Amino acid sequence: MQKRSIIRSDDLRDGNRRRVLDTLRTKGPCTPSRLAAMTGLSAASISTLSSQMIDQGILSSERYQNTRTRPSRGRPRSLLSLCPEAGHVVTLTLTIDLIRVHLVDYAGNVLGSHLEIVDTRSLTLEQLLATICQCIDLLRLEHPDIRLRHIGVGFQGQTEHASGKLLWSPVIRMRDVPLGDTLQRRYDVSVSVHNDCRLISQALSRRQADRLGSHFATVLFGHGVGLGLYLNGQPFAGTRSSAMEIGHLRFRTDGALCRCGKRGCIEAYTADYGIERLARGLPADTPPAGRVADTAMQALCTAAESGDKAASLAFETAGIAIGEGLISVFTLLDPFPVALVGCSERSYTLMRDGICRVLDAHLVDGPAAESLLHPFEDDDRLLMQGLADNSLSAVDRLLATQQSVPEVT
Repeated sequence: MQKRSIIRSDDLRDGNRRRVLDTLRTKGPCTPSRLAAMTGLSAASISTLSSQMIDQGILSSERYQNTRTRPSRGRPRSLLSLCPEAGHVVTLTLTIDLIRVHLVDYAGNVLGSHLEIVDTRSLTLEQLLATICQCIDLLRLEHPDIRLRHIGVGFQGQTEHASGKLLWSPVIRMRDVPLGDTLQRRYDVSVSVHNDCRLISQALSRRQADRLGSHFATVLFGHGVGLGLYLNGQPFAGTRSSAMEIGHLRFRTDGALCRCGKRGCIEAYTADYGIERLARGLPADTPPAGRVADTAMQALCTAAESGDKAASLAFETAGIAIGEGLISVFTLLDPFPVALVGCSERSYTLMRDGICRVLDAHLVDGPAAESLLHPFEDDDRLLMQGLADNSLSAVDRLLATQQSVPEVT
């Protein structure tokens, strides 16, 4: 009985520490009283936990004068914040023809970055792993004194939870890439590997909760089409993998060639290469292009806005394809808000009628389609935020179990 009681006490303490760290990461520096109010912990618990973590170098405390009090009275109040030097994470994103690496300190500040433009589909397994490690090594050489505690990976494709494998993606030529194990062995730190859309959903859940609520979907547009779900405030994934491959649901039987090699996928009409191919009147079996330049997409928008029928039809078809995909989701889970990420305001305007026409035709007794749609253009920033949040939360869990001072009983 005594042993089980000790275990429960340790779990409670670690959970309280994680609650404090997560609150500071989400809300920023706080006074102890505000931190107590937001976490629901007592003032005595906040005092004990913060003192321990200050001694460990996890938190820092500084005095500041409350300028709202006039005249200023009493001693300056204490402000608790995360200590940047407590640890560092490397975040890595792998999308089509692009590898991007950032170094982030414990307080969330980006200290450095490296970008590698490479034809990802031409790399062998050995070349892919070597290129990724080279990018990380270059960043570490520039910052030799960091305390690396975690590596977080965001991947434009399907991933496996437990092993950190890259299971499949049209942006690389091989399957079952053991990236998680490779990085863990090489750098001797914990590694997390997630689908990029899931990470973007995590960023939105923290920063747009008032707008999206605790149940929402994220559709990621761009070089592919991805889906992320948040249900009851938690990310949803498959039992083994990231799943949620909405871009590869069938839209048209024997339709246009998709980057995955199949025909008629939603992505083949909604990704940038699909819109460009249809707008230019190219055959449906034309091999998908690589990374379509933003300038090319903006030129297509201009053409559609100027009345070009082929360009207008391409965007309308893209909207219809997305609408059909969302109907499949809503049939299983009921309608809820949808964040449309990575689609420029101009592209969204051109696709909106197609999306809404499909949704309104199916949601006869439900909300108006347009009220469910929430466009967010900056997918790179959201992916970076979600990946940093996820990686630093892993460090929070690690540090929450460390204790250098005795418990007060």
